[in-house]
Amino acid sequence: MNQILTNIVFIATISLVSVPVFAGARAEKKIDIQQPFDPNKKKVGEECKTSDECQKHHECVSDGEKNVCTAPPPPKLPPGVVT
Repeated sequence: MNQILTNIVFIATISLVSVPVFAGARAEKKIDIQQPFDPNKKKVGEECKTSDECQKHHECVSDGEKNVCTAPPPPKLPPGVVT
């Protein structure tokens, strides 16, 4: 009787621990949001006077003798991520 009860508790514990672990791994997914493109605004590398002329989240930055639209740097990956 003791062995049967121990097996039931053991199986229940493994089931309760393993289900959330697998569900959590499945719920994680890469978030890759692409910004909407505005055809009325300038693209990366085109000359500009202010950041308002560039696409959303882009900036008008001096590139030597002229100002150009530049995209923000890509987000940094957390340590230990293999690409």
